Amino acid sequence: MLMKQGYEQLQEGASAEAQETFSAALAIEPKSPGALRGLGIAFFQLKQWPSATNAFRKARDLAPEETDNWVDLGVSLAMDTQTYPAMEVFETLLARYPACIRGHVELGLLYLRLGAIPKGRQQLEKVLAYRPTPAQRQFVQSILNDQIKQDKKRAYRPDFEALHKQLQQPKEDKAGPS
Repeated sequence: MLMKQGYEQLQEGASAEAQETFSAALAIEPKSPGALRGLGIAFFQLKQWPSATNAFRKARDLAPEETDNWVDLGVSLAMDTQTYPAMEVFETLLARYPACIRGHVELGLLYLRLGAIPKGRQQLEKVLAYRPTPAQRQFVQSILNDQIKQDKKRAYRPDFEALHKQLQQPKEDKAGPS
């Protein structure tokens, strides 16, 4: 009953009330992954990142097969400016569950925010191989298209992959036919 009420409160935007409801549910059943997840969502909506991180971490530890717990943990870490720990969470998640589309999207977005554009693109392109929903596909395509537009506006962006290939070619290939 409390769980249903808490999730309804979250949907209504009553985050503080939901936080109290999920806390009450956890007083009754302290190892409830659903209540911990709900509490994490409430804290997240209240922008209390460390508390959200703690709740999501506990939910993930109790129900590691629930990929949403992993993703929400990573996102809450990222929101708390703990980018590299967030990336570790996503990388561990994707090592265990490679078809987790949300994990690929969030990790790709983190790479893009860090300026690791090729790695971000590569991560986002992986999503397309895992049968995303039309909405997920459209979201990823829009991000990739935005990156193409941003690339054209960059004043200086060396193409490291092309440079690497160029350095790998034998010298006669570089000079052309004699």
